[in-house]
Amino acid sequence: MLLSRSATYGLRAVLYLSIHSHKDERFGIKVIAKELSLPESYLGKVLQNLVRKRIISSTKGPRGGFYIKDECLNKPVIKIVEAIDGLERFSACGLGLHECSDENPCSIHKEYGALREGLFKLLSKKTIRDFKEDIENGKAVLSI
Repeated sequence: MLLSRSATYGLRAVLYLSIHSHKDERFGIKVIAKELSLPESYLGKVLQNLVRKRIISSTKGPRGGFYIKDECLNKPVIKIVEAIDGLERFSACGLGLHECSDENPCSIHKEYGALREGLFKLLSKKTIRDFKEDIENGKAVLSI
């Protein structure tokens, strides 16, 4: 799998926030986890990491929760993956072999490399706003 479970959860949560965040609206972890059918404690750790990396924001208190600032919608989606997993997945062997390289390829090296490169280019080119607008315009879904 090219994206980890954590990165997938983070991406889904960021897209959820991008669609539902308005001026003063904040979403608690319970709401986000329930809406996306994700494990609350696991998602909480992912979201705190995204707050530390300034992809999303949070406030504490009775009216607190998670939200995304408008300017963060212009960040490329790859920043979410990078914040959670780093970028090593985009250079690692698809079979997990440490000795795999262009000079010493595994059996799926060439094809897997093309997939990795394609996904990296897509996530680098597309912004959070692009994905948000695709969902809002019915061109994509944020499935639960």
